[in-house]
Amino acid sequence: MVLLVRFGELALKSRYVRRQLRDRLVANIQDLFASEGVECVTESDEARVYVHVNDPEKALAILGRVFGVVSISPAMEVHADLDSLRKAVRSEAATALSAGQSFALRPRRVGTHPFTSQDLARELGDDVRRDHPKVRVDLDDPDVEIHVEVRHNRAFVFREIRAGPGGLPLGSQGRALAVVQDQAGMVAAWMGMKRGCRTVIAASNGEDSVEPLRKWDVRLKVLDLPANGEFGELVRIARAEAVFLGTRWDEFDPKKRPDVGVPIFEPVIGLTEEGIGKIAARIRGA
Repeated sequence: MVLLVRFGELALKSRYVRRQLRDRLVANIQDLFASEGVECVTESDEARVYVHVNDPEKALAILGRVFGVVSISPAMEVHADLDSLRKAVRSEAATALSAGQSFALRPRRVGTHPFTSQDLARELGDDVRRDHPKVRVDLDDPDVEIHVEVRHNRAFVFREIRAGPGGLPLGSQGRALAVVQDQAGMVAAWMGMKRGCRTVIAASNGEDSVEPLRKWDVRLKVLDLPANGEFGELVRIARAEAVFLGTRWDEFDPKKRPDVGVPIFEPVIGLTEEGIGKIAARIRGA
């Protein structure tokens, strides 16, 4: 099976930068799969990464931890001709639809073809209705959505779109140090990683908020945080260009902010405890 991997912000960059970021994303995907002992074959084009796997569920779980991935869809791949698409859509509908349900087809195309997206919706929708006379079309709130994505000479049929973490590929935006002393520090470190920073963790021995981050970065490095909490020397050791702290709003005092020679970011300062807890649960549950 092939998994369609979509990326968001990468597509806004220049062609050269986009290619660099996409290559970093593919390398990160391969690293995480290798760390889990799961085989995959990857390929990519200007707008998608394609991951071929034998175990889709395990692969989906892994891809859900790759920063830069916006969404993933397990798909059936066929040739981009109307007959092949008809067979694939009818097969998908036979699996998904039951009498009394509603459905919608969501076609999109990239490239030049002898049909338009509207042609696909009409032709394939008619096929589904003939095969399942007791279902109805509902474009606003259907029970089942069948997506058809035609990309040049390839086509993909799928139903599921599973969200990824988004952000930028890990390691694409420089190095950072994150001080992790509690749950808020773990969330701040994760948010820095999500923005593409290769983040070194500074933590006390036995800090249980560090281990969940290893599932998101298989190359994670951890430094011992001194007992006095001073981390200026660790910035130099980590060659960090920024620091992430888990400062909450009621703890914030700009006069006490240490001067370590690099920018300090406090990304959780505007979050409630509930908001921090939700992100922490996602980090631990991945």
